[in-house]
Amino acid sequence: MEFAQTRTMDERQTVASACAVGLRLDMPILIDTIENAADLAFNAWPERLFVLSVDGTVVYKGGKGPYGFAPEELEAFLSDYLD
Repeated sequence: MEFAQTRTMDERQTVASACAVGLRLDMPILIDTIENAADLAFNAWPERLFVLSVDGTVVYKGGKGPYGFAPEELEAFLSDYLD
């Protein structure tokens, strides 16, 4: 799937929902601000998966997408991390 760059939070939410359905994700998804605050803070462009601990520490940083985008790897990490 390819999507045009979003210009509003409503568009961003629509794209995130479509990606969640397409990737069959059943976990909460956080959406970055329209100013891309998380992208800038974590160098997450073009797409990247992160897991933060409850204290805000990065405990998992996936590869840069699209080729390093690996939901299966994240799932394995979460299985071990939450066990």
